[in-house]
This record gives sequence, structure tokens and C-alpha cells, in this order.
Amino acid sequence: MEILVLALIVLFIYAFIRLMVSFGSLWQGARFRAYRQLAARYQGRYESRGLSDPPTVSFNHQGTLVRVGLAPTIPGQTSLPRTRVVARFPKGIPFRMELAPVSRPAPAQAPKGTRLVRSGSAGFDHDYLVQANDADMARDFLNPDVREAVGNLSRLVHQGGMLVSINPERMLVQVDRNLGQSVEALARAVREALVIHDGLQQGVRRRMSEGIAIVDKPGEADPDEGPPTCKVCGEPIGEDAEAVACTKCQTPHHRDCWEYVGACSIYGCGCKFARPVTGSRR
Repeated sequence: MEILVLALIVLFIYAFIRLMVSFGSLWQGARFRAYRQLAARYQGRYESRGLSDPPTVSFNHQGTLVRVGLAPTIPGQTSLPRTRVVARFPKGIPFRMELAPVSRPAPAQAPKGTRLVRSGSAGFDHDYLVQANDADMARDFLNPDVREAVGNLSRLVHQGGMLVSINPERMLVQVDRNLGQSVEALARAVREALVIHDGLQQGVRRRMSEGIAIVDKPGEADPDEGPPTCKVCGEPIGEDAEAVACTKCQTPHHRDCWEYVGACSIYGCGCKFARPVTGSRR
């Protein structure tokens, strides 16, 4: 009799566990439906991180790895959920930019080597603050399609709740809202982020197709043209600056900027070897 009772208890516990697992799977599927549909739309990978943590979706877009998910939370700090679309470039680009609504609190320190840029659109410049290391590339990148995509992202969230950040390795689009609660909102955010990505890549290609000028004497600047400009930070390379030049295309860089990027910043060059520029500090 005791064995029968024990068997019934074990059977009940097993059935209860199976029921809870099934319920959890159904609940998770309904809760994270937006991510599952996003993975199916772009033929990407859906990565579950447990019952409580939201999943991530990754897929390839024109050779770029795109990852979508919520920003990690910092222990001990309270913050609104932030949906992020991160695109990692297969090759580095010589461009840095931060774009945010003027109502968004400014960062404690602007990205290295960037300066305020006006897009040329009065309405856009009134609503958004743009800082970039290459003003011409930024204006070329911020074409009407990209500006419209930025505006569409802003309409998905409260005032000041979006950010676009670009560095040589990746592009980040952030919306300060959990868009995974809405299939339509998450899909729209990713769609607009890809418009921004495509505009960036087209702008970089157009800019780089203009070519680069190589001085007659590698590593030495023409004094009549002023000091050369570092293509990473956008700042002049003064006579007392510690600088290096790419051994392949001869483009000068600040030494610390070269070490930060790890290679020549000129698109399509990719050389990893540099030599000290004549006249720089050793």
C-alpha cells in the first residue's frame, strides 16, 4: 500500500512538472512572439535566454551581422528597458558619429574627435544633435531617407528616447522602450535601423570613391596646406604630436588613434603596419 501511495505521489509530481513546462513554453512563446517573428522574417537565429530574460535575434544583412535585443541591465541601477539594434561591420569604417534628439541629455563627454554637424535640413537640425568626425561624410550619409528613418524611430518612443551611435566597428540604434512587447513596433524599429545602415554604407562608399591624396614625400606634410588631419579622430596632427603613417597608403594617424583602431582607417586599405612620421615625437 505504501509503495502504491509513493508511486502515485511521484506520478503526480511528474505530471505537475510537465504541465508547468508546457505552460512556461506557451507563455514564453506568446510573450516573445515579436522576436520569433523577427527571426523568421530575416531568416535569422532566435536565441532564448531563459523564461524571464528576453531573447535576442541575429541575422546577416548585406554582409553585416545584425543583433537585436534588450540592452543589459546594470546591477544596482534602475533604468528603462532599451531595445538595441547593433550592426557590426565586416570591415572598419573611418567614421564616428553620435545622433540624438536635442531633448536627450547630452553625454558627459563627446565622442573623441567629433564636432557639431549641420545636415542642411532646417527641420532636422532643429530636432536633432549630430556630432561626427567627418562633417562631409555625415551630411552625405544623412540623406532624406535616413532622416525619415530617424524620425520614424523617434515616433516609437517618448521625447528624447532614441540614439544612433556609429564607430569604426559597429552601428548602434537604441530606442528607450521594450519594443519586444509589440510585433509591429519591433519590426518597424529594425526596418528603420536597416535603412540607416544602408544609407551609412552608401555614404561611406561614395566618400571613399573620391580617393585619397598621397603626398610626394611620404609622412611629410606640405607646410602651405597646414597640418594633416587624423582620419580616426578628425583632429589636426600637430608638429609635436606622436604620429605614424600607414606603410601602404601613407595616410598619417595619431599613434594612439592607430593603436585604437588597430589598422589603417582608410576604407579598403586595411594595412596593419605603420611607421613613425618624420618630425613626430618618438
